[in-house]
Amino acid sequence: MKIQTRNVKLAIKKGKEIIADYKQHSNGKLTLWTSINNHTEKYNITAEAQSKVKPGITTAIVAQLPFSEFKYEEYVEVLISLQEEWGIPVLTHVFPKDKLYNLRQKYGARIIRDDIVRKE
Repeated sequence: MKIQTRNVKLAIKKGKEIIADYKQHSNGKLTLWTSINNHTEKYNITAEAQSKVKPGITTAIVAQLPFSEFKYEEYVEVLISLQEEWGIPVLTHVFPKDKLYNLRQKYGARIIRDDIVRKE
């Protein structure tokens, strides 16, 4: 088993707390959205709930992990830990095609879904 760094442990703990609070105060189906933003140099993870009662979607920022503090593998570790905790799908947004393919191969297309894919 891989030993988690302090940053990864803290990001997972904080992410779980944010999602638990968000889930308690929202209704509807929960989904995780994630993107790799090269402009801000951050990995972004957001929770989204589509309301069953009123039309609309609400979101909560779960994590913004700086490239300088998190390797890609650590970001995936945080993302998948949150996905497994809540058993919800992950929607990738503007994700590099090769990274999306590798995640789908490892975790399956039912868990890893895509919104917009970029070539690089």
